[in-house]
Amino acid sequence: MKNRTMQEMDEQYKSCPVHTNTYEIEGVKHTVISHFVGDKDINDVMFDYAYNRVLNEITNGIPCPKTA
Repeated sequence: MKNRTMQEMDEQYKSCPVHTNTYEIEGVKHTVISHFVGDKDINDVMFDYAYNRVLNEITNGIPCPKTA
């Protein structure tokens, strides 16, 4: 994989969506800028998220929402 400069990546992905979130941790504000470039398969991402969440709930004893 070729190392690219920030300017090269900025030019390549300038038309892709960007999302900005600001978080405050122990009184310090942090800004996270996410660039959505479409390099991942959404099905794989959602499966990994769901799998990891279930695994965390089982291993860490996090209570699951109860269904009626």
